Amino acid sequence: MLRKLLILSVLLFTFIFASAAVAAEQIRIGIVVGQATAELSCEDEFTVRDSSGKTTTMPKGKYFIHAQQGKLFFDDNNEFGNEAFVATAAGKSSPQINKRSYKGDFQLQAEQGNKLLVVNRLPLEDYLASVLPAKTMSVWPDEVIKAQAVAARSYAMYKMQHSDKAYALLATDRELPYGGTGKRIEKYAVTKLIQATKGQYLADAYGRAIEAVTTSSSGGRTESALNLRGTAVSYLQSVEDYDSDSPEYTWESRIAPVLLESLAAQRGYTTGKLTSIRLSPLDDAGVDRTPTGRVKYIILSGEAGAAKISGSELQDLLGLNSTLFDIETGTPVPETLKVPIEDHYGMEIGSKDIGIKVNESKKPVWKNLVRSYHLLGGGKEEKIIFHGKGKGSGLGLSAWGARGMANADAKATYKTILAHYYPGTQLVR
Repeated sequence: MLRKLLILSVLLFTFIFASAAVAAEQIRIGIVVGQATAELSCEDEFTVRDSSGKTTTMPKGKYFIHAQQGKLFFDDNNEFGNEAFVATAAGKSSPQINKRSYKGDFQLQAEQGNKLLVVNRLPLEDYLASVLPAKTMSVWPDEVIKAQAVAARSYAMYKMQHSDKAYALLATDRELPYGGTGKRIEKYAVTKLIQATKGQYLADAYGRAIEAVTTSSSGGRTESALNLRGTAVSYLQSVEDYDSDSPEYTWESRIAPVLLESLAAQRGYTTGKLTSIRLSPLDDAGVDRTPTGRVKYIILSGEAGAAKISGSELQDLLGLNSTLFDIETGTPVPETLKVPIEDHYGMEIGSKDIGIKVNESKKPVWKNLVRSYHLLGGGKEEKIIFHGKGKGSGLGLSAWGARGMANADAKATYKTILAHYYPGTQLVR
């Protein structure tokens, strides 16, 4: 028994030590992946070190980097091996990649098929200062921004620990999209609060940094990883959200059926002209929804066949705010009617909008009997109307919910916010 406890203690110490080491390391972000070429420009000279250790000082200017037969080329006259490291010369300005500025340095690799890989290597805290402003507002309560900073750091560390590639994250990562550095990207007020939590991250029961995913708002209740991913995660459970002030707490989107037909066809779903959509109503959820009401899948039926599309794919396909929505079909009734105004000679001198009141209770009987089926008649003005709630996946910390917690309770801290949205975790310093 004593031996088992000793082994467990050693493993726990190892995890904690490893996570702390990761927090102090540089993070690697893939900013050019699988492309044929990239532009590098610099207002000053810079250095390039190849895999053999040879360092070359390059004159200022613009270069087009490309890979050919396993080698890197800066334009056509400067050949390097299959790997090179670009760094700022002492006291000089940093190079730009594709007209974007970055902190740190760059690792370049020539990949198979004459493709180029460019990885930006920079301190983790500098990376957070670049990505967090896009996820928050500097006028929000300090404790909210601190909570978001810890969540972002935890997520980045999790990716650093689990990546088997030359980079931990892509610049296009959905959770932490990265656009480099600059005055328009970084915000002093946000950076200051990131520094206030420097090195702090959330850990699971084994001391490992957690995958602290976040959402903008959930529409009243967050989702669990089990319901969204099919795999249970102890710290990603469904909890009450406080996001009623979110501008996307409720939303509506209207699209023409022909647009959905076209976009679905581009993804390989051949339905032909749509005739119906099947989705259970939010207030009487079926197996096509999660327990919180988010859409797991939707069935499109058309003249050429039927297609089953996941809620997340449909959200991506149509640019919807979330998968928490109801739908209806038909020709939308205008809210107002424009009536011309004429003078005593019968000439139109203007117009007036008159409101239209519709008795919503008078719906076709079949709509009440078969509420999961939404028929399409093919009319010119027909629309598919999405009535939704929340924005994002609904998983993890809700930005607007955290704001709601802080505004409702002056004693709320970033620690209590994190404990609510990531139950069972511990804050490691």
